Amino acid sequence: MTADPTGRLRLTVLGCSSAVPHPAWPAAGFLVDWGGTSILLDVGQGVVRRLEAVLDPRDLAAIVVGHMHADHFLDLAGMRYLFPWGEQALVRLPVHLPPGGSLRMDALAEAISERPGFFDAAYDMVEYDPDVPLQIGPLTVTFRRGRHYIPAWAMSVEAPDGARLVYTGDTGPSDSVVDFARGADLLLVEAGLRSTADDDPERGHLTAGGRRQVDRLAGARSTLLVHYAPSRRAELEALCEAASVPVQPAVAGLIRTIQPADAALRTA
Repeated sequence: MTADPTGRLRLTVLGCSSAVPHPAWPAAGFLVDWGGTSILLDVGQGVVRRLEAVLDPRDLAAIVVGHMHADHFLDLAGMRYLFPWGEQALVRLPVHLPPGGSLRMDALAEAISERPGFFDAAYDMVEYDPDVPLQIGPLTVTFRRGRHYIPAWAMSVEAPDGARLVYTGDTGPSDSVVDFARGADLLLVEAGLRSTADDDPERGHLTAGGRRQVDRLAGARSTLLVHYAPSRRAELEALCEAASVPVQPAVAGLIRTIQPADAALRTA
């Protein structure tokens, strides 16, 4: 993948499907880059193959995982086999896990019958403190706790020019996440449910919500719906057409360059 010569924040959607395997595109995986710095937000099943088509995964500046459900981190197992088998990699890939994620990775190594330290030899794995901004090259990542069945965090990526992408990750209705997303130049918001009747009593996902939910997020300059079954694409497109704010379903392969609000005003 070539760097964006304009020095803009750029998103490449590698996968945006739900956890159910689908031939159209993988589970969650969002590549964000600024110049020569590329970070991957989540790495669900099927994401690595898509990533390899645009970038050598070993050239990532970092991977950041929002929560430890399989459709958001499981391809860390597949990616591991790109690295040396019997010795530590010369340069380990930084992997930023949510609190408690290291134990999950140890359990994953055992589950796939690999030796202790299997992932440590390839990945520089650390658990981030959700209350402390994470600096990855020129990009700043901040976090906000979502509403999910296990601890899960939304993520914001801000570029040096002020452009800001917010990814809700998996979350049920949450005023805190809405406040976190407000004013984003690009918002990736999950739309995992067709109906709230499909969710647990303690909510962990969102519906597309039609006009009311999208209007509630109107502080975002542009919105992409993610974490939905590809078979629902036409249904979501119809809902988005009726919305009063710029919103559309994300699709695998979509590339979006993100300008900060002041730049958009200067070129208007």
